[in-house]
Amino acid sequence: MTPYIGITGFCSRSEVDAVLAALPANPNRQLMCGALLSNALLSGEPSDAPNRCPAPDAIAGIFSDDPRCLNLVHYRPPPGANLADALARATEVGGPHCHGVQINATRGAPWPDLDALAAYRECCRPSRIVFQAGREAMESVNHRPDELARRCATYSGLVTDVLVDASEGLGLSLDAARSADYLEALRAAAPELGLVVAGGLHSGNISELLSPLLPEWSGVSIDAEGRLRDADDHLNTSAAIAYLQAASQLLD
Repeated sequence: MTPYIGITGFCSRSEVDAVLAALPANPNRQLMCGALLSNALLSGEPSDAPNRCPAPDAIAGIFSDDPRCLNLVHYRPPPGANLADALARATEVGGPHCHGVQINATRGAPWPDLDALAAYRECCRPSRIVFQAGREAMESVNHRPDELARRCATYSGLVTDVLVDASEGLGLSLDAARSADYLEALRAAAPELGLVVAGGLHSGNISELLSPLLPEWSGVSIDAEGRLRDADDHLNTSAAIAYLQAASQLLD
């Protein structure tokens, strides 16, 4: 799988096109275009993050058919939902250029049901499924990298990537030393899984935060969200482009 530089929180095709214009014609990494799917908006209710979550019927139009793009719907299924059906709906919302989903774990249920994931894969055949091992997943194993890796290994063949992310879009800074512990454990337990790190990344800190992981983890994907927003919580395309360029230079 091609590693990616991720930007989560796109709300329009014009934002995607502006960022793509800064990407080389044949990049070493794809641009992961992440669109957040809101359960509130799906239910016809106001979103608590209206400038970060597009209308569900607008998401398909955000995703480009440009081969440099990896288009993922980022979705947190609601408590009690049929997970397979919920993920299938998220994929449908993503439209014809959607490559899959990132599963942000339901509050109080950080580990998705294995059978439901298998049913979703069989139904929708997504090319990429990223599982976010966030704060609750880490807390559930007492922040032990070996135990987190053991649990994640049970998803091998069901998900394609594991995102090590204690920030969960809150802009908290990535801890390189701690991330390396998790990455090493995951590589040992499930070497076939793609690995992703995140945590407060932006152009001004990416070298400082990621350099300790290099060159050993230069093949790891990265994602950014919270620190690429402006004061009104819109995606700051200038900040997104600067982050993309700094990440490309550092990782290539």
